[in-house]
Amino acid sequence: MARYLTKSKFKSGLECVTKLYYTGKKNEYADQKIDDKFLQALAEGGHQTGALALFEFCDNPIADDIIVETLDYDESIRITNEKLARAGKVVIAEGAFRYNQLFIRADIIVKHAVGKVIDIYEVKAKSWNSDVENELSFISYLGKATEGINSKWAPYLYDIAFQKYVVSKAFPDYRVNSHLLLVDKAKKATVNGLNQIFQIVKDDDGRVSVDISNVTKAQLGASILAVVNTDDTVEKIWNKYKVPTTLNEEYTFEEFVNYCEEIYVNDERKFSPLTMSCKSCSFWVKTGKGDGLKDGRLECWKHISQYADNLLQSPWTIDVWQGRMDNALNEGIYLMERLENTDLGTEPTKKDKIGLDQYARRCKQVEKEKAKDTNYYFDKDNFDAEAATWVWPLNHIDFETSTSALPFYINKTPYSGVAFQWSHHLMHKDGRIEHVGEYINFEKGVFPNLEFIRTLKQSLSKNNGTIFRYHNHENTYLRMIHGQIVSGELEVADPEKSELLDFIDLITRHKEDGKNYVSGARNMVDLYDVVQRLYYSPFSKGKVGLKFVLPSIINDVPYLKTKYGTLGIYGKQLAIKSLNFDDHQWINQAYNNDPYKTLPTIFEGYDRDELDEYFDDMDGIADGGAALSAYAYLQYTHIPEEARLRLKEALLRYCELDTMAMCFLVEGMMLLNDQE
Repeated sequence: MARYLTKSKFKSGLECVTKLYYTGKKNEYADQKIDDKFLQALAEGGHQTGALALFEFCDNPIADDIIVETLDYDESIRITNEKLARAGKVVIAEGAFRYNQLFIRADIIVKHAVGKVIDIYEVKAKSWNSDVENELSFISYLGKATEGINSKWAPYLYDIAFQKYVVSKAFPDYRVNSHLLLVDKAKKATVNGLNQIFQIVKDDDGRVSVDISNVTKAQLGASILAVVNTDDTVEKIWNKYKVPTTLNEEYTFEEFVNYCEEIYVNDERKFSPLTMSCKSCSFWVKTGKGDGLKDGRLECWKHISQYADNLLQSPWTIDVWQGRMDNALNEGIYLMERLENTDLGTEPTKKDKIGLDQYARRCKQVEKEKAKDTNYYFDKDNFDAEAATWVWPLNHIDFETSTSALPFYINKTPYSGVAFQWSHHLMHKDGRIEHVGEYINFEKGVFPNLEFIRTLKQSLSKNNGTIFRYHNHENTYLRMIHGQIVSGELEVADPEKSELLDFIDLITRHKEDGKNYVSGARNMVDLYDVVQRLYYSPFSKGKVGLKFVLPSIINDVPYLKTKYGTLGIYGKQLAIKSLNFDDHQWINQAYNNDPYKTLPTIFEGYDRDELDEYFDDMDGIADGGAALSAYAYLQYTHIPEEARLRLKEALLRYCELDTMAMCFLVEGMMLLNDQE
């Protein structure tokens, strides 16, 4: 079978040319990237945006026969050429083009009725604001020596540059124009339920598509998409800018395309220098999940470092928390234990926070690694001082959220944040813990934010205790809802409008002047910040995320294993009140004492960590991949009632654990005082 350098493989080559050797070898090399088109379609919103885009160019894509359905390379090229040969204007979706061993499928192409002109449109479910952005927004440091493509736009622009290159070479007699077709946040939906029109379906062969069989252009209202011409930008990519690669050599665009084509077609492995981007490489083997597959990332590090296998079992330089270790890597320092403090950044001249700053925390991590010290660090004096300011009972809250590229309602903008679930645990001074509140909206086509904030206010107003969040997500979404109320996107009349705005101001912080934070009298305490400054456990390998810190505090405080390691403690009618569990054992050696592992998976074959890591890395996704994928599954598929209820129950348990995990953490840190 012929090996073609496709646009997705070209993108991999841009990230790291070594990936071109590992990609597509599922039976040889482990790949941690979720390769599930259905889950990707749920999360990205790209399939629905792509379906909507078809109606920008014709009234009925199916009746007009514009879609090239086949996945076969040769057949898709034949059908595309057959359509292009038709007289007059021609619109083709998924049109296929080949030049030498380069192959692309264009989302949409339009052949002009007069003259030899082809327009290419790459559809992306990425936000754009036509009121303030234009093609110059793609460029960073315009007019300076360092001028180049803005990093957030680089993957999309090099993608369209590659497509234009292939089509131009395949049809040299034609002028080829390139465009991005993006979701325009400056526009509002003129119809209700736009996001529900395009339902995702999966056939018996696992192929994912959007059902547009009964969709008409009249249903869609005014367009919410923006067409952005990229010809000038592509010209600069082709002829002005050097390609941003991990290689030491400089390449023009065409040189790099030819280089990637050659090594991929010949199945050659070219090792890139080791960089911080290796941290996000997916070609590695999870402990206990190798299934005999090779570890591509390990092979890279072994080849470049020439270290023995036993040395490479130690933490690598890229594992330093929040580290920017490219200089150390350039100097050939590949193991954490060989780093010096001078490699870890610069110590701040002025500290604005008590406890470990980011630099000091990195130093602590490396120091313990060098000493092979597995004991935790805990600043109990400062923890005690902060805890003394907390007002009991302690309120722990967590949100599950999503974003929708296509708006729910008329007059709503694309990518309005959706807050669909919260959980609330309460810790009392006498040691009692109870799950006192929760909210979930699991109905199709409902924009839940107003009911979300109403019910949250009701639950948190029952006491005056300190409120805790974990990291910035809850504050960000509450401020977003504040903005939706002020703008009128959420319609609510006074006096409730003022009451809700006052409530959000009370428990959040925001930059009123764009520079300095203004905090409400009951501003949420960020436990992520508390952990970052005051608690370091080698068990978490430098990470501060809750799903890493929770097993660490359980490891460092044996009492937690005793208390939560049996049945009969946590449940609806038990000592620790639950809203969703009859009787649950949170800590179990069979699950490596990780409470998150005790919950069943939502989607078969993927645990929560995998979904969270995958979806959180995607553009436009806020937080909580497992919950987001379940919510999207409900919204954008035809789901039976029984399955809908199972998903709802699973999400309620997931979110309950997130706030119970915060209770574990606070209880554990309070007990660490007694263990010092």
